[in-house]
Amino acid sequence: MEDHPELMPLLTVTGGTMRGFSFRVGRDPQVIGRAPTAGIVLDDGHLSRRHAAVQLTDEGVSLVDLRSTNGTWLNDRRIAGVELLTDGDVIRLGRTELRYFDPGVARTDPVGLAFGAPRSNHRPTLPLPVPPGPLAAVESRGAVLPLPPAPVDTHR
Repeated sequence: MEDHPELMPLLTVTGGTMRGFSFRVGRDPQVIGRAPTAGIVLDDGHLSRRHAAVQLTDEGVSLVDLRSTNGTWLNDRRIAGVELLTDGDVIRLGRTELRYFDPGVARTDPVGLAFGAPRSNHRPTLPLPVPPGPLAAVESRGAVLPLPPAPVDTHR
């Protein structure tokens, strides 16, 4: 799995100041915290310097709180010992929220949307009509037409 990083489990920040950042979870323990020496550094003043740790084991990815001041929360439950993560789990540390994504057993995408059969009552999204005008390119049957040349100011 280490040979294919895209198959490694992923923690994605879904809430907080670092929203959108993602971190791969490996076999070595990774400390999560605000200390610059942490393996996963999060910019959150409500985190301990060494808040929690994650590690990929043969059983899956484990999460443990490192005696943090504000605690580590897994799916809105404060954890006390080692917990195994499941695809789609939500981890809250301070004011930062992380979503766990395991591509090997994924039932969700990295931001937590569920995979599944398309809904029968779902209408396809149709593009909005774009009125022709000089300020935008107009698409016509898949081809993009160029904008007309800008008028030249001759009144100087």
